[in-house]
Amino acid sequence: MNFFLNILCVAAYQEVLHSNHIVTIPLRKIVQTTEEKQEIYAFLMNFQSSMFSSNMLETMNGKLRLKNFSNSQYVGRVGVGTPPQYLDVIFDTGSANFWINSKLCNDLACETHDAYDSLLSNSYEKLGYVISVEFGTGEIRGEINYETITVAGISLQRQSFGEITDEIGEVFVQGKFSGILGLAFPTMAAFNFDPIFDSMMSHHSLDNNLFTFYYSENESSEVAFGGIDYSKFEGEILWNEVIEEYYWVIIIDDIKIGGKSLGLCPNGCKAAVDTGTSFLTAPPEEMKVLAKEFDLNCENTDLLPNLVFQINGKDFSVSGKDIVFKGPNTCTLAIMPLKVPKPL
Repeated sequence: MNFFLNILCVAAYQEVLHSNHIVTIPLRKIVQTTEEKQEIYAFLMNFQSSMFSSNMLETMNGKLRLKNFSNSQYVGRVGVGTPPQYLDVIFDTGSANFWINSKLCNDLACETHDAYDSLLSNSYEKLGYVISVEFGTGEIRGEINYETITVAGISLQRQSFGEITDEIGEVFVQGKFSGILGLAFPTMAAFNFDPIFDSMMSHHSLDNNLFTFYYSENESSEVAFGGIDYSKFEGEILWNEVIEEYYWVIIIDDIKIGGKSLGLCPNGCKAAVDTGTSFLTAPPEEMKVLAKEFDLNCENTDLLPNLVFQINGKDFSVSGKDIVFKGPNTCTLAIMPLKVPKPL
């Protein structure tokens, strides 16, 4: 059984030490329009209703994934080229490659976002490996090339990246970002190229080989590299073993609603901690259980029970009102059914 969680993520390859040298990138929360909120609500309702349909999707077809990206709430800026061209990207622990919109793209999706121009950079190096990825709602095409990438003041020379020259599909037009910076393991990366974080480690750019995410309703959200900002929280950090080096996969011991175990994880559930997904996801059959057990009260969401994930013997509670998405005159759970492809 596999789940995707978009909770606070701390990822590390070594013992964590206190460090005075932490580099950070502020994350900006995107404010959604009324139309966008209505679209998200319709999207959630569509996929939740599909759980009870005989023609329910049996495999992840890319539509869910890209739709999640288009509704992601937090973006940060990275520099591409010399001098750096700064663009908004999603920092995504659920993928491994870094791709960015190119000025060579003439599609509507590209024209509605800022894009990278290789002609303005003196560090661009053409490699020319062709990439083409089809999704349920669109397709991207481009090349893998080399460039200097600047992340929180750290410059990575000859870093591989995907220069996207074709974006076909409405989902790309709606997205409010110019690229995705993948932070998953190299085993997920195209052509076995090093992801950004792995390049940082191999170049000894960090005091400690780790990154952290801090999400807030105000302007203090950030992704940090090289250390932990202990001013952002109180208490201790619970460290969990990563059981597979592909996604950041951990084990959930139990899932509860209002203190009641749902019995979904008798032998433990695998869960990918994924910062690129806007909503919690669960396998369709387990999603049915969640939907039936959660007594949705749209009139007073403050009275909704908490959703609790027991991880490594500790309970992590998510307020009921925080997993509800309010639509026009009603509401729905901000959880989507999803069957995760192998190897998870």
